[in-house]
Amino acid sequence: MTPDGEYLFTVYGDISESTAKRSSTHKATEQKMTNIMLKMYEDAQDAYTVIQKKSKLRLASSYSVQQNVKPQDAYQWKTLDIKKPTDNEIKELVMSEARNLAHNPKSSSVSESEFVKANLESMKKQRMDAWYEILTLFNLIEKAQADRANASFKKEYDASVRAQQEIIDGENHIVDDAFHSFSNTLMVPFIIELDYKYNQAAKSIDVSIELTEDPSLKMPMKKATLKTTGKLSVRAKTQGDVQRDYAYTCLSLMYYIACNVFNITPNIQTCRIALYTARKAEGICWLEFNRNKFATLHLSTLDPLLDIVAWPNVSNLKVLKTISKLECIEKTAFENQIRSQISSLM
Repeated sequence: MTPDGEYLFTVYGDISESTAKRSSTHKATEQKMTNIMLKMYEDAQDAYTVIQKKSKLRLASSYSVQQNVKPQDAYQWKTLDIKKPTDNEIKELVMSEARNLAHNPKSSSVSESEFVKANLESMKKQRMDAWYEILTLFNLIEKAQADRANASFKKEYDASVRAQQEIIDGENHIVDDAFHSFSNTLMVPFIIELDYKYNQAAKSIDVSIELTEDPSLKMPMKKATLKTTGKLSVRAKTQGDVQRDYAYTCLSLMYYIACNVFNITPNIQTCRIALYTARKAEGICWLEFNRNKFATLHLSTLDPLLDIVAWPNVSNLKVLKTISKLECIEKTAFENQIRSQISSLM
């Protein structure tokens, strides 16, 4: 595709280029390709300038033990698979024994009815005693298994409750573990380094972000726009475009990090973020976010250049009609202004 939005394509076979362009599918295909190319440029741009869209603040109420820890399991008692002898079964057993004796040549003559009458109750007691003995032993075994299993279930449940409560309370190791895992969970298209100081009692955290590589050197240097003709125009960004995109990228990153930090634990109510250039040579921006107010933001549609004024901040942001520029601040002056801001808020 040329900068004027014209597509260069190869024609195979006997068909000419002009004939191919007049085909019924050419215009639709060209428009489809234009839309695909435009989205590719927009997605590449959004990966830098709207990083905050990748995050969503978790409500403090969603951290409750009831919502995050499943109820304690309980051992499911088994039932004895040996049925309790019935009167008819016992009587049939006695009658069978009487018939066996009657057919035994070594036994004296036996009256079946008298034999049943004489032995039924004793046989019933014998069989029932044996069954109850088996049942008692079975229940003892089941109780031992149930006690052991339920003790294990309680141990697991109590551990889960403690773990969730530690998240709710914002124990130090919870925050430490989260920051250690950020290298795998944060989705940022350039390299950053994070430092933090967490105060559990004060429910606050101070985070510093170091841009170890300048994002403006990696972000797309061309922009695509759709012309009135329906064709795509691709042009190199102006200096103003680059400065505006850099400002959006820096601020968007700060909102993105703040959201992820708030999501570590509901105990964090105040998140202060300072953004620095490489090796913390200069300050770029500092913001103090309040969790309750942050929860009202719609990050998917947020314009950080407009929203920044709603928060305590230290920045040298210039927003004019034709330019938006976030200028760096000398490190010592930057940090002195931060301390002054924090003092004024106490």
